[in-house]
Parts: sequence; structure tokens; C-alpha cells
Amino acid sequence: MFRRIVAAAGGLLVLFHVWLFGSRMLDGQLTGLGPILRWLMAAGLVAALVALHRSGASLFRGRKAVSIWLLAALLHGPAIAGETVDHSSPALAEVVTTLVQIVAASAALGLGLALLAVVLRRCFARSLVTARAVGRRRVRPFEPGRSLRSASRPPPLVASLVSL
Repeated sequence: MFRRIVAAAGGLLVLFHVWLFGSRMLDGQLTGLGPILRWLMAAGLVAALVALHRSGASLFRGRKAVSIWLLAALLHGPAIAGETVDHSSPALAEVVTTLVQIVAASAALGLGLALLAVVLRRCFARSLVTARAVGRRRVRPFEPGRSLRSASRPPPLVASLVSL
């Protein structure tokens, strides 16, 4: 169920970017070198994510995945700032402040969830070990019919013990 939701969200994100690229191209906003380079870099990041997925690595964990997502976030900076921003406009500073706040809140939430997972795992690990051990029969090493690994001879065969 979770994979379907993530796949649907990813599909919607791809469709949105295809629509955005098409509308920018039809409006004639891709005439400058800057927007064309940003879209080419976006295509390169998508290719990097596809290559990472094909290699079997996680798309959200690891150094490569984090670096790709950070580059994607940096690529969206000019889109967030907008084209009406000039040097006298304080909008860019507000965007940077907002992004820093979002990153800090996300990092705090992620670390809190990781800490909670570790605490819960340690709490329930003992009960899981106890639950696994209860179902097993404990055998003493000197029980009759058993031999130690360091015994000088193997135990007798069952057929030789039963004499009729």
C-alpha cells in the first residue's frame, strides 16, 4: 500500500514537471541560456536517480542519494525566488531563511524519529528474545543418550541398544 502511494506521488511529480516544461516551452520562456541549462541539469539528476535505482541502491539513503537530492533542491532555488527578484528585493533572503527553517525542522524530526526507533527496538528486543526462548526445550549437556563434542567415541547406535 505504501509503495503504491509513493509511486503515485512520484508519478504526479513527473507529470507536473512535464506540464511545467511544456508550458514554459510554449510560452517562449526557454529562450535564455540559464533556463535551458537548469532543465538540462534536471535531466541529468533524473538520469542519476535512475542509475542509482538500477544499481540497487536506495533512492533516499546513502551519500549518493543525499547528494542528488541536495542538488535537486539547489536547482529549485531560482524557481522559488521567481524572475521578478532584483538586487533590492528582500524576497531572496526570505526564501533562504524559509529553506533553512524547513531543513532544520526536517532534520530534527528525522533525528527524533530515529532516536524513537532505537529506543523502541531496545525495549522490545528483550521481550522478543524471551518469547523466542520460551518455545524451545532446553537440553542439559549431560543428559543420558547425549554426548559432548569432545567425547572420545561416538554414541552407540540406537539399533545396538535395542536387543530382542
